[in-house]
Amino acid sequence: MFKILSGQKYRNMLSEQKQLQERYHELEKEIKTLTEEKEQLLETKLEQEEELEERSTSLIELSENYKGLQIKLSEIEERTKENIDSVVDETIKGLGLNRTQIEKLRADRKDLIQLYINKLYSLARHFAMSSRGMEKNRGLFVVLADYRNMAGENFSEFHDGQVEHLDQGKYKGIDYLPHIFSTKVNEVLAFMGEKTFLRDETGKVTGHEERDGALLIDLQGVAFRTCMMVEGVRTYRVYDKVERLTKGSARHNAALYASSLDEVMAAIVVSEETSEVTLFIDGQFVKSFDPLSNSETTRDADGNFIQTESDIKVIEAVETETETETIVSEEDYTTT
Repeated sequence: MFKILSGQKYRNMLSEQKQLQERYHELEKEIKTLTEEKEQLLETKLEQEEELEERSTSLIELSENYKGLQIKLSEIEERTKENIDSVVDETIKGLGLNRTQIEKLRADRKDLIQLYINKLYSLARHFAMSSRGMEKNRGLFVVLADYRNMAGENFSEFHDGQVEHLDQGKYKGIDYLPHIFSTKVNEVLAFMGEKTFLRDETGKVTGHEERDGALLIDLQGVAFRTCMMVEGVRTYRVYDKVERLTKGSARHNAALYASSLDEVMAAIVVSEETSEVTLFIDGQFVKSFDPLSNSETTRDADGNFIQTESDIKVIEAVETETETETIVSEEDYTTT
């Protein structure tokens, strides 16, 4: 028994059939495309696996070569060390010493350098406190260096006024050397850090001349010449081991630069602006002293800054008006 469909319904069925056929053909195309992509991916995977296998083989060979080179390098280093030790032993023997004595000399040198650094830092602190007592700021730049290894281009020559000052008779002779453990060194530091006032015929002050305030101390502890680093240099661009300066002036930059040099054991700056004392060693900040707050800033192993109260005390200085400012010696101050 047949059911008679209306014309509209029949046409709808034909349209639906056509849509299904079109959808069928679309799915066939998608299946074909996906099949081709799958084959391509499989081919790419095989190529990558082959490439990885080749790279793995190459890396294994490189690893073996590296191990072989390491073994050769170790052998060369060992032979080099033996040769160096042999030369060193022969040299030491030629000096009539042994290694134990040499190590003691090294330790003595290290202790001596540390003693000088401590003394110069103490002198700089007293210099800064004397500036506070005079109610003014005076700049100073002190470098402890082994002049035997000094590169001349790193340091400037004497200024005429400083040559004339150190050539005075009061610094002549072994008992009057401007040594850091002599009271004479206070006069030298004061001279280097002071201004010379210029006066007219009537005695009226018409201006002043600033000395560079820089002094070089050798490993005998004698202030024997001045030096001035290139103040404008950006030290962190010159040496990787020089830390970037976070505060201070060009003179602080110069001290950082100076302290990174092989022949320099330490560099100390007394700020012309604040009289703050800063110690640099090996291109790094070590500690600083603020005479205004009478406090000292150091840095711990983690790089954190620690501020503590200082033990230095100042007796207020009375300034006498002369052609140059009054020199105040270290005996004017006491420490507790």
